[in-house]
Amino acid sequence: MSGDGPRQVNEALLDHLRSIFGRLSSVNRVSLFPPNRQESLVIEFETAAYPESIGAVRLEVRAYTNGDFHVSYLETHIGELRQCRFDRHDQNHNSRDHFHPLPDASTGDAQDREFPTDLTTVIREVVLPWVETRFGDLWDDA
Repeated sequence: MSGDGPRQVNEALLDHLRSIFGRLSSVNRVSLFPPNRQESLVIEFETAAYPESIGAVRLEVRAYTNGDFHVSYLETHIGELRQCRFDRHDQNHNSRDHFHPLPDASTGDAQDREFPTDLTTVIREVVLPWVETRFGDLWDDA
C-alpha cells in the first residue's frame, strides 16, 4: 500500500493489535481510542522490572487504511519525557519510512528507514526488539 487515498483510522488492525498486547505479561494496560488519544492504541508496559528511575513506558500506535502509521515509544525518566517514533507517511523531511530517535523524536534528527510492509510485522520485527534493547540500555546506564 502507498500513502495514496484518504487517511482513515484502521480500527480493525488496531483492535487486532490490542488483543495481542493484552495477552502479554509485560503489559500493564491496553487502551484502544482513549479520550486523550482518540486515533490510537496505547500500550502501557509494566515498569516493575525497569530501573527505579523509570516511571512509565508506553507505546502509542496509530494505523491508517492507506498504510500510513506512527508508532511512538515514550518513557518517563526521572520525570522527564523521552520519546522516539517509527513512521510511515509522506512528508518533505525524509523517505516515507523513517525513524525519529530519542530523546525527543525531533524532525531534524529523523533517519530514513525501510520497514516491512505490514504494521504487525514492523511491531514484531522492529519496534519490540528496539524496546527490548532499550530496556537493556536503561539497566546498563542505571
